[in-house]
Amino acid sequence: MAEEAEQLASRLTNVSMNCLAHADKDAEAYSRLQSTWKKDNGLSESELTDIKKHALDVPTELVRICHGECVAVMKFIPKCNPMIVSDAKVAIHLLAGAARAAYQTVLVNSPSKELQEELVVMLEELGEYEKFVLKSS
Repeated sequence: MAEEAEQLASRLTNVSMNCLAHADKDAEAYSRLQSTWKKDNGLSESELTDIKKHALDVPTELVRICHGECVAVMKFIPKCNPMIVSDAKVAIHLLAGAARAAYQTVLVNSPSKELQEELVVMLEELGEYEKFVLKSS
């Protein structure tokens, strides 16, 4: 059990660093996207498409990462030491919040209806996880 807790703690530390890296990636993607707004940007259609795709892919990936990590935490909670279960619950809230924030960025990047629906399902699951941890003692 202690080993599983340590592995999850390490995994969550890595995901927090990954989230920060995604924030940097998103800033870079936005900067590149802004360059496409200039009339004479000198970019080919292929380059424009790639830049727009990247601006959508970065926050999409973050939603998926946060969802996956929440699933891992939720599976761990029933086995969690009661003395640290609040830390696991905090992780659920932080990951859910990060996913919702990333989703807002997804929306401004014109996702397909299918992608939007996929991500909404994940966000709804995250909402259910948050409800569960709010009600559990």
